[in-house]
Amino acid sequence: MYWVSEYSLITVTGAGGSAYVQLQVCPSGARYRSVIENLSPRAARDLKKGYIANFHHPVLYAKALRLAAVRLSELLPVSPTTRSVLLAAPAVAATADIAENVVNLWMHEDTRRITDATATTSSVLAAVKWTGTIGPLLYLSRGFLPLWFGAVRDRVPGWSRTP
Repeated sequence: MYWVSEYSLITVTGAGGSAYVQLQVCPSGARYRSVIENLSPRAARDLKKGYIANFHHPVLYAKALRLAAVRLSELLPVSPTTRSVLLAAPAVAATADIAENVVNLWMHEDTRRITDATATTSSVLAAVKWTGTIGPLLYLSRGFLPLWFGAVRDRVPGWSRTP
């Protein structure tokens, strides 16, 4: 579900995709403004469409990561603290993602709003978003991949556990 949502977002962003990537962690208001001002009209339109479409994406990935955390804790021993972090981090990331979209749309409406402070705000929200998404995703993958490979191994004739 996460990857389907991510792919749909990339598709919607279209010609604005490279700007979207450049703006994720932009070091200054001047750099942010430069990226926006150098967009073609189509790329600017696609970038804005991407931000608008991105309001559903955080909810989808937060739900998917939360469901995965619950399932992993049913299958493997997971400490209460780790489980709490795995459940909370996606919600924090989704909140940061939505806030980042609001800030970016607000700045794109009037480039005079792009300052070092607003660009930094957007960058911090992006960093929180990525940390709260990628961290749990990596942890969950570390837990699920051995289970999935084990299930495949057990179903393939001639592929035993012993060498």
